[in-house]
Order: sequence, then C-alpha cells, then structure tokens
Amino acid sequence: MTSRGRSASASRTPSEPRRAHSCYSKDWGMTLSCPFFLTVKNISPRADSPGMLLRHPSFPRLWSVWLMANVCMWMSDVAAAWLMTSLTDSKLMVAMIQTCTTLPVFLLALPGGAIADIVDRRSGFLAAQCWTALAAAILAAAAWQGALSAPLLLVLTFAASMATALRWPVYSAIVPEVVTAEALPTAIVLNGMAVNASRVLGPLLAGAIIAWLGGAWVFALTAALSLASAAMLWRWRYEPQTPPSSTGSLGAAMTQGIAFARQSRPLQAVLAWSVGYFMSATALVALLPLIARAHDADGAGGARIYAVLFACLGCGAIGVGFMLHVFRRRWSEHGVIVAGSVLLALCIACMALSRHAWLSAAVMLVAGAAWLAVGNTLSIAAQFALPPQLRARGMSLFLMAVMAGGAGGAALFGAAADWLGLRPALFALSATGIALCVLLGRRYRI
Repeated sequence: MTSRGRSASASRTPSEPRRAHSCYSKDWGMTLSCPFFLTVKNISPRADSPGMLLRHPSFPRLWSVWLMANVCMWMSDVAAAWLMTSLTDSKLMVAMIQTCTTLPVFLLALPGGAIADIVDRRSGFLAAQCWTALAAAILAAAAWQGALSAPLLLVLTFAASMATALRWPVYSAIVPEVVTAEALPTAIVLNGMAVNASRVLGPLLAGAIIAWLGGAWVFALTAALSLASAAMLWRWRYEPQTPPSSTGSLGAAMTQGIAFARQSRPLQAVLAWSVGYFMSATALVALLPLIARAHDADGAGGARIYAVLFACLGCGAIGVGFMLHVFRRRWSEHGVIVAGSVLLALCIACMALSRHAWLSAAVMLVAGAAWLAVGNTLSIAAQFALPPQLRARGMSLFLMAVMAGGAGGAALFGAAADWLGLRPALFALSATGIALCVLLGRRYRI
C-alpha cells in the first residue's frame, strides 16, 4: 500500500465511514486514477463476528439460500461429470463438462450484472433459482428416459449453468446492502465457507445418490431444493439500500461497467490474477473424474472416490476459513495470493505423482485451503475496488474473469490429457501455474 493510502487511513476519524475509493468524480462517484486500493490489513478489526452476522435479521436467510444454491450446483456438476464418464471414453468430453459449467457464466455474467444493477435484485435472484429448477428437471427427465447422449448432456449442462451468470452478481450486490461495511469482509468469508461447505455436501450427496439410485435422482433433488430456495426468497422482505441504476438501457449499463474496469488499475489486477489462478484450479477440478477412475482398480468405487476427492477440496477450504485472520495479520493480499498459487501448483504436481486414493485425498485438502485463501482475498479486493452503483457489474466482470480462466483451463488441459495422458497433463498444468504466478506477480500487485 502506498504512503498516501496509509496517511489517509491514519487521518480518518473512527466515525468516518469506509469508502471503496478515497476521492470522487462526477461520472461514477470516484476518481478512477486514484492509487488507493484497500488491502486486507486495512479492514477494520472491529468487523462483526460470524456469530453476530448469523443473528442478523436478513443475512441468515440470504446465506441459507446461497448455501442451498451452491449445494445444488455442485451436486449437478458432479452428477453430470460422472454420467459423462459412462457415456464416452473421451477425456476431452469429460473435461468439457467443466467448460460447459463455466462458459455460460463467462458469456452472460456482464449482462447479468447489468440487469442486477438496473432491476430489483431479489427478483433476479428468484428468477435464477427458478431457472435452475427447470433445467434440473429437464436433465432428470432425460436421464430417466435414457435419452442422454454425450452432446446432449453438454448442451443441458450449459443451459443449467446459465442461472449462475445472474445469481452470482446479484448475490454479490445484495450482501453489501444487507450488512454494514465493517461486517462485509466477515460476510464474504462466510459466503466463501458456504461455497466450500457446499463443495463438501454436494459431492457427498451426489456420490451417495448416484451409487444407490442413479444420476437422474441427483437432478431431481436439485430441482426440488432450487424450488425450496426460491420460496424462501419469495417470502423475504427485501429493502434495497441502493436504488436501481438510472443508466437506462442494458447496453449502456454494460458499457459503463467496462469503461470503469478499463480505467481502474486495482480492478485490472484482480481480474488478471483471477484468470490465471482459476485456470489452474478449475482444470484440476475438471480432471478429478479421470483421477478417480485411475485410482479405481476394480471399477466399482470410482464414484465414491470422486465424491471424496471433491469433498476433501471443500473440507480444506472450510478449515482454512477459520485461520484466514492469521494470514491477514502476517501477510499482505499479494503475499497470500502468490503463496496460495504456488501451493496449488505443487498440489497438482503431487496429484500427478500420487498412486493412492488416500494420498490424493490429503493433497486435495491442501488444494482446498489454497483455493479459499486466494479466492477469498481476490473477492474482498474486488468488492472494495467498486462503488455501490457499479458493484453488480464490477462483480460480474470478476466472475467473468474466474470463469474465463476456468473454461479455458478445463478445455485446454482436458485436451492435453487426451493427447499426452493424464499424468503428463497434470505436470503441464502444474508448470503452467508456476509460470503464470511469476508473470502475474511481476506485473500486477494486489
């Protein structure tokens, strides 16, 4: 952080509210060239505790819907990826499931964020949950009828993932309206822990249901839970703190968001790191079904191994969530991101070397810790780099960066696994992660 940023922080009175930027312009309410960029160490130590947030009149309901939505997402992803391994022998087609879950978000996140800034955000969240229920019901019906082929499964997975493009920016914009600025970092940690708790619950539920009843029932449960979460949103009394943007058309709102990102160096740094980091992280997840198959000697327990590996990723993330405050006291955001990126690359190399499922599970615990540490740090940095009236659009750009890296990494290294084999592809992914960390660390400092 610059000396100017430190002096501004020191001179602020205790009663002065925190701002995402230290100076303002007539167009967006901030100075785009301002060098201020809030670091984790600037976050007030008086931020609300998780216990206080969970006693908030609105946040627990919103958080519960978020948790349920993410459980459904991971359940569907696991079921689709596993079903694909039974429909085709192509490693590329298996990895393309991950591409089809991320590509819709990349393509539609910015329109979704613009919509979230110009319409009622609760209605947008409600529409996303209803769309998820409809898409899951279609997947369940197709699976029950035996009509699923590999190309059709990709198409339906793509359609189901379109809801995420609206749900994530809407939720990211609603949370700062519900909690105070001092409580926002804690709320973001809780949101990240919900995502990773769902990464444990979703795969475990999906693995058990696939083993006992079949993949179609996973999609049916996803449809039911999505409808239940929609009902919770319908009964929620939403009182928006930020009025809808008066930008006008959807195109104008999108253009304004892009213009802000082009002139905001702090946001550009967050976006660049998001693309690079999640290319490696998502590619690892995309290759997990193949890793589980490689560990399944008799062909009977692959689904359970896959679910356990996926769940270990979430458990590692949940575990480190309780220690993030220690990292924040000792390291800067940049230090956390670089260390987490290197750690993930080493975990990928260990997955390539592992010959035992239990060892791979232990490695995934560490990978999950790196995932949350880096992802949470980038998310907090993105939130505080954005003004309220552009928050949904800015967070949609952050989401696009995450999904662009994820979709590209899954497709690229899925193809590498087809051409070179699984283990060489994992070694190549690990080396790529280290190279990107070096390149991004030199050019973009968070």
